[in-house]
Amino acid sequence: MININYTLDNDGFTLLPKIFSSSKIDIARKELWKVIQGKYETGIEPENRFWNSGDNPKTIIKIDKPHLSNNIIYNLICDVDFGKKLALETKAKKIQIWHSQSIWKPFGGGHEGNAGWHRDIQYWPFWKPNGVYTAWIAFSNVKDESGPVRFISGSNKWSEIQGLDFFDKDIIKQEMKFKNNINIVNSNLKKGEISIHTSTTYHSSGPNKSNQDRVGMVVHFCTEKSEKIMIKGKNSEYLKQLEDESICPIIYSGKTQK
Repeated sequence: MININYTLDNDGFTLLPKIFSSSKIDIARKELWKVIQGKYETGIEPENRFWNSGDNPKTIIKIDKPHLSNNIIYNLICDVDFGKKLALETKAKKIQIWHSQSIWKPFGGGHEGNAGWHRDIQYWPFWKPNGVYTAWIAFSNVKDESGPVRFISGSNKWSEIQGLDFFDKDIIKQEMKFKNNINIVNSNLKKGEISIHTSTTYHSSGPNKSNQDRVGMVVHFCTEKSEKIMIKGKNSEYLKQLEDESICPIIYSGKTQK
């Protein structure tokens, strides 16, 4: 049973009961695998690929915006109940998806399955921290041995720690930067359940020591409380895509959920 006492305000994350049916998730997972294999139902390539066929099969398989390439994945993240739940947890009147990622962690990859400690806002120079969040949809059952996402409770209130990075697989070395007595919580989820975390919450994940792949769909979303930052150079025009709902769908618009 998920402990639903973790809150976005106090802990920086929350773990929620099942939202998507197992059958719906199973179908979406099969379609996601097609995208990973370079088969694009819509004829549109994902925004970025960090893994291609022929690469190390035991490293993390990360694809940016797979929802552009497959209608079933697109429809899953646009689910009405999903939008309402995100609005309820963030006390928002509007939920707009501005980015998505697939994170497929094969079993048996050892150190290659690590994702280093980081917080999302460090990769988003065009957003202020408030009003932007990440939801993680479990496409498989995730247990301690699966290499679950791990959150540091209360780290959403910390100042930035220099030298931490998602792509740094030396998690033990990274943890030397932390103070003693931190509370690390494993995000153990059943298929179809989700977690939500703020843009400033530190998180990581370790190796998948189970006998099954750990699969998740990451959904980055903004609310009406989000604020853009004008930047120059690379990515200065990135958020213009918010004007195109075929790329960045609005999945909730209404009253604040109670």
